[in-house]
Amino acid sequence: MPMATTPSSDGISRRTVLAGGVAAVPIVLGLAAGPAHGAAPAVRPRSLVVQPTQRRQVIRGFGGMTHAGWIGELTPSQCATAFGNGVDDLGFTILRIPVPEDSANWARDLASAQAAVAQGALVFASPWNPPADLVEFFERADDVPRGSQYEAEAAALVNAHVATDLSGYQGEGYVQFDGAMGASVEFSGVIIGSSGTKNLAFRYAAPTGDVHVDIHVAGALVAENVLFPATAAGQWSWKSIQAVMTPGQWMVKVETRGEGGPALDYLMAAPYTPPAQARRLRHDAYGAYADHLNAFVHYMRDNGVELYGISVQNEPDYAHEWTWWTTEEMNRFLRDFAGRIDCRVIAPESFQYVKEVSDPILQDPAALANVDIIGAHLYGTAYEDFPYPLFAEKGAGKELWMTEVYHPNSSSSADLWPEALKVAEHVHHAMTDAEFQAYVWWYIRRFYGPMREDGTISKRGRMLSHYAKFVRPGFTRVEAPREPQPGVLTSAYIGPDGLLVLVAVNMSESTANPSLAVQGRRVRSARSWLTDAMRDLEEQPVITGKAGGFVATLPPQSVTTFVIHS
Repeated sequence: MPMATTPSSDGISRRTVLAGGVAAVPIVLGLAAGPAHGAAPAVRPRSLVVQPTQRRQVIRGFGGMTHAGWIGELTPSQCATAFGNGVDDLGFTILRIPVPEDSANWARDLASAQAAVAQGALVFASPWNPPADLVEFFERADDVPRGSQYEAEAAALVNAHVATDLSGYQGEGYVQFDGAMGASVEFSGVIIGSSGTKNLAFRYAAPTGDVHVDIHVAGALVAENVLFPATAAGQWSWKSIQAVMTPGQWMVKVETRGEGGPALDYLMAAPYTPPAQARRLRHDAYGAYADHLNAFVHYMRDNGVELYGISVQNEPDYAHEWTWWTTEEMNRFLRDFAGRIDCRVIAPESFQYVKEVSDPILQDPAALANVDIIGAHLYGTAYEDFPYPLFAEKGAGKELWMTEVYHPNSSSSADLWPEALKVAEHVHHAMTDAEFQAYVWWYIRRFYGPMREDGTISKRGRMLSHYAKFVRPGFTRVEAPREPQPGVLTSAYIGPDGLLVLVAVNMSESTANPSLAVQGRRVRSARSWLTDAMRDLEEQPVITGKAGGFVATLPPQSVTTFVIHS
């Protein structure tokens, strides 16, 4: 892709960042400890060593999505802010666009895609539905509901307790009601993203017999005397109710009414698909669907946008309002039809990085041969579930992308602080634990997103920019102490010319002073940019290296990006 060769308005030369060879330079990180009162000066602790030759993933970039059909297209000035790399730009290098099922709508996001490409960004596309004539309706059996998951043991409990006696629960336990009447489990912060009828599914066990409970949403009784049928010993089952809800965070309470309650494992919240109204690609239409995707690739190419990749299906395992795919259907399409698509193929884009959705692809050599990028979404995915050993084992030659998320929610203003700091924490874990090569936000312009509705950058946007503006496409993550001290998260990246970038996230409420040195060469200086409650990517005074390194100052609840020169 074309790259700018003149300095950007933040003073960092793009040629300096993106060109040249990588120098194999070990990094040493340590903690600077001050002397206790009345004690001798502290001995410098043993250094934490990072070797840039111990390289991890190559970074493709950071970005977000536009969807003109749903929220309107980005304006030219908003595109410039999103994909430029000046002082007041986001620095994004990836744009995601939809693949409309109707070819008459293919031009909707074209101008944004063209603007992104003009500034050196890559573009990829995801479909929500095939063309209507390729789809059929069916009755889907929700043996395992899909949605946002809320553990009962994290809920507010009244006359109830967390237990672990029954086997087969998820999380740290389940909840057992203590009172026959008036005992309750109240789930807080149940996030609903759209208006309409929602499915509230409870995973439960009732080994001693049938029980009935009342269910309240936001304090209102929505389901009275709900039967939770008895379950066999050692068996967990599902009970679902429906409620009309609007976007926001909701309280959902389960309350006993005289005969006790079930053992509750967790709540799953999702849109409701009425019986016989689920959608799937017709079995005889797989070839026609591959042709449809290929035609979109060629349309974009003919209009100046060479797609980096195209997905088979957005969230095939969370398709209450679009098209479902089983793992068998996905693998059949990949094996027998994806090879005809004239573009990199992305799959499966599970809504919650559900490994059971992507494992079958990795375990099927014929399907995997026609996939270039394993894509995943991270809605509600726990950090401990970020690593993917099977991809490390089977995914040689493939890329691993995080293709959609908003975090920590879609209901708060993107400027709430320190809530916005959780975005930087999330990116850190996505880069270091999951080892994703791309991190792609949901809507670029939204009140909870990186760009406010007026086109200016939010606090959440600054969190993303701490990575996007400095860790450019072609950089490589190298091993670094992921948490050199409690509450401090660090990750390091090296550019093609050996330039070192270090992103430090201080989640704690205290100032941190980690020391940084470059082994094998002297650090001449370091430039740094800081965001905290009062500052937004504010450049700090140049740090002069001493004794081969320097001591950094990380204010409480802040993010600092260092660009280190030697």
